[in-house]
Amino acid sequence: MIPLFGEAAAFTAALCWATSSMIFSNIGGKAGAQTVNRGRLACSIVCLTVLHWILEGHPWPSSVSWEQMGWLSLSSILGLVIGDAMLFQAFVMIGARLSMLLMSTVPIMGALLAWLLFGETLRPIEITGIACGVGGVLLVILGKKGRPLGLGGRQYVVGILFGFGGAVGQVANLITAKYALIDGYSALSATWIRTLVAVLAMWGVALVLGRVRRTVTACIAPDVGKWLFLGALIGPAVGVWLSMLAVQNANVGIASTLMALPPVLLIVYEGAVLRKPVGWQAVAGTCLAFAGVALLFAN
Repeated sequence: MIPLFGEAAAFTAALCWATSSMIFSNIGGKAGAQTVNRGRLACSIVCLTVLHWILEGHPWPSSVSWEQMGWLSLSSILGLVIGDAMLFQAFVMIGARLSMLLMSTVPIMGALLAWLLFGETLRPIEITGIACGVGGVLLVILGKKGRPLGLGGRQYVVGILFGFGGAVGQVANLITAKYALIDGYSALSATWIRTLVAVLAMWGVALVLGRVRRTVTACIAPDVGKWLFLGALIGPAVGVWLSMLAVQNANVGIASTLMALPPVLLIVYEGAVLRKPVGWQAVAGTCLAFAGVALLFAN
């Protein structure tokens, strides 16, 4: 196995998710958040089928045990369906900044559960790296202080619960997927199965609610379709595949820390590429987060 392969996969997954988030945010206002969510999953299963055909020699998994199927289905429902739905609702109720703040607890919960369930232990330098990574993400997210204006008490509490539910869903997603991947099962096959389960669940709900036609019409619009497909390839397809490789080949705590970096990477993009002004907290948080990355990659 290539040294630090899992860590490299996790960091690349974060890059993919940061890129796809920019694409989805641009088209979300045109097609609607839930429409984009359903559309990206449908596009990603097409992309994954092509990738699976090229890399594995057949378009879909040829063999999987019932136990693995159970774990992967549970991982998909907890993470891609319930967890993502809660996170999207938190975005609406308390905003992206506070929602991502709650998601930054994922590495801590992931490391604790991986220690309890899999006996994964972390060296002091890795614990320091996780602390720096989480701290850096927190500094970036908390660049603007206070809760959004006009946010009432009950809405704030419910939104926080949804955001925390999204974080728990992400941890449960990683832990349950680890059970299916523990014997060296193909991460790409696991990603294909998880995505198919999510597609069936999300589009099944759309069918019951009578929103299939509306979703298809919105997703094939000229100014949406090509970007939706590109975002699905980069994020839900390649990004999720890399996240499965990361969980399979690295400690869950380390992998989830590296995969929590998209807010930091977006700050780097805004400052270095778009030349937008960023505050001192964003700069300090970015430096601290990348110091944590350096420690996690240190031998």
